Amino acid sequence: MDWGIAVFQVVACITAFTWIMNTYRKEEGKARAFWLFLGLGILSYLLGIVVWAFYHFTMTTGAEAAMVPKILWISQNVFYFIALLLIMSVMKKNNLLTIRFLLDILIVMSVAGTFIWFFIMDPLIKNFNQTFSYIDILYPILDLGVLAGVISLVVASNSIFTKTTSYLLIFGLLVQIIADLIFSYLTVKGVYTVGSITEPLWILSLFIISLASIHHEPFIGYEDNKSILKNKPKGSLFLKHSLPYIGVILLSIYVISELQHSTPIVIGLFFSILLVILRQVFTLLDNDRLVSDLNNLNEALEIKVKERTDRLVETINQMEHFAFHDVVTGLPNRRYIEKRLAQAIKNRNPVGEKKIAFLLLDLDRFKQINDSLGHSYGDLLLKEVGRRLSQVMHSNELVCRIGGDEYAILLENVTMSKIERKAELILQVLRKVYDISGVDLHVTPSIGISIYPEHGENFEALLMKADTAMYKVKENGKNHFKLYQASMDMVPQLALENSLRKALDRSEFVLYYQPQLSLETGQIIGVEALIRWISPSRGFVPPSEFISIAEETGLILPLGDWVLREACKQSVTWENQGIPRLRVAVNISSIQFQQTNFVKIVANIIAQTGANPDNIELEITESIAMGSMENTIFKLSQLKEMGFHIAMDDFGTGYSSLQYMNKFPIDRLKIDRSFISLLNTNEKNDAIVKLIVMMAKGLNFKVIAEGVETIQQRTFLEQIDCDEIQGYLISKPLKLEDCNEFLNAATVSCTK
Repeated sequence: MDWGIAVFQVVACITAFTWIMNTYRKEEGKARAFWLFLGLGILSYLLGIVVWAFYHFTMTTGAEAAMVPKILWISQNVFYFIALLLIMSVMKKNNLLTIRFLLDILIVMSVAGTFIWFFIMDPLIKNFNQTFSYIDILYPILDLGVLAGVISLVVASNSIFTKTTSYLLIFGLLVQIIADLIFSYLTVKGVYTVGSITEPLWILSLFIISLASIHHEPFIGYEDNKSILKNKPKGSLFLKHSLPYIGVILLSIYVISELQHSTPIVIGLFFSILLVILRQVFTLLDNDRLVSDLNNLNEALEIKVKERTDRLVETINQMEHFAFHDVVTGLPNRRYIEKRLAQAIKNRNPVGEKKIAFLLLDLDRFKQINDSLGHSYGDLLLKEVGRRLSQVMHSNELVCRIGGDEYAILLENVTMSKIERKAELILQVLRKVYDISGVDLHVTPSIGISIYPEHGENFEALLMKADTAMYKVKENGKNHFKLYQASMDMVPQLALENSLRKALDRSEFVLYYQPQLSLETGQIIGVEALIRWISPSRGFVPPSEFISIAEETGLILPLGDWVLREACKQSVTWENQGIPRLRVAVNISSIQFQQTNFVKIVANIIAQTGANPDNIELEITESIAMGSMENTIFKLSQLKEMGFHIAMDDFGTGYSSLQYMNKFPIDRLKIDRSFISLLNTNEKNDAIVKLIVMMAKGLNFKVIAEGVETIQQRTFLEQIDCDEIQGYLISKPLKLEDCNEFLNAATVSCTK
């Protein structure tokens, strides 16, 4: 019989130890040490059984009194207690909760200690005999420690382990404690024998604890399991809060039952204590509910804050993406490559042969495709070109679309041979046929290349050099690439033309305004809109350098339309701001005027801007008389009927059209500055200016003199009845902000 019990206990211990060690090996969290010490406890119990069996079956006597098995069995509770201490240390609480937790444990242990002392320890000490040693007293003492750990598991309530694991551990350890207490009690009574109820209970305890290890899931800790705490069932909370008071109630009941002569005072005291306990339990439950509600609100607030923060971050990322990427192709834009180039220059190693290359690529015949098939086909073609370019780029290579049909490519830390191979590869890839919505398109690129620092030290300089090289490719038949060379600058007019074409797309032009003064009233009655080109690479480019090229290349047409539209917009702005009636003069080139649809273009601009034609003066030159006189007079008459003022600019310097002057429906003659600059220096020149004024008065024209710079010139013009003047004596051409200040000051001066 004893052999069977011993073998069964050994097998049970080995099985339980194996299961727990398997859990220990898999665990990576803080609970790893917990399972280790539980396993050591079972191993200690197993060794105690083995040693006891050795004494009992081999030596035949002394097994019950042997100290080694008892020490090993006591060690089981020691290891259990250490394991539970580790779990208690994992529980993170604030100071008040920690104090309450310790008080709960002390209350339960006080009650349990009282019963254990009364029923077990005191009788053990008093009934000491040869079969009992003081080491047996350690059983109930250590059981109290294990009980404290069990209480901590109850209070933690699933915050350390899953519900199943927690229940199994609590139940298994309680069975262990009960078995130990029964063993001690039977020992006190002197009736303990091998095979009594304690052995099955110990084995049952081992199996339940090992089952807990099987159901164990990876340790997640207190902080990560707040949602479990928040959603604990009310029954679990009630048990947790009432646990320390249940022991007090039981102890009170036992005390009353032991009193031989119970009095109403004792019974009343008991019920008073009971009511206080109940009130305390419900107060704690209400506190937990309030804490749970607060946690729910905090969590909801955290979620909302996180959602809004995520949306804000997403919006910022989108804005940043749009700021540095092209809308049509999705490629980086001009701002991005300019920033990337600055970084590349900063990080460049000046020692060695590696270079930074800037490639400017333009699609040949793209304008014809866009005009004939429409912008939708053009956009699809631009996307496909961007896709092909992206496919042949490496990590240190960047492709961007910088506007229109132009792409820029940045190559970092490359040799000249690699630059040329890359250009050849791009040509090869882009020459292939494009299938755009079922239409086969043939497009070739022209590529200009500039190198840092040989050809420039910033983005604009490299762009200009690459632009010059690219147009050299177009000039020589397109569909190829060229590296910029200094000899290309021997044709400055071509380079200027190329830059002029880009300036329109890049919005490099601005309008300056030069005030015009009435000599009769002394008031500012108008301004002349003058175009200015401020190039990032060339700086301020005088009109004398680019107007003639614009006329030769036909660029004067879009340029002239832009000037008229901007002047009309500004006229409307001034009128809305309450500026007294102000005439805005705009120069019209003869090439513009000769367009068959010129009047229609002007009418569309007026309709689009909402400007009042009566506030706009169109300045034409004598060269318009070189065209069809009938057509010229017809156009001028149409413009007059629309309400425009017409002025003849630079009168006396161009084609002699005196025979047609009385036929032109003009309002004002403008004396060229070349005559005004010679006033008071030459009698013949003075006579010419006086004659022009007299003739204009005879034809009922107003007269304005430009280029007036001195008081003497103004005095002379007043004496010959010139109507208006314009020049540095009044003001130089002003940018818009300065012109606004000038007009406001002039308005205030007139009202005083």
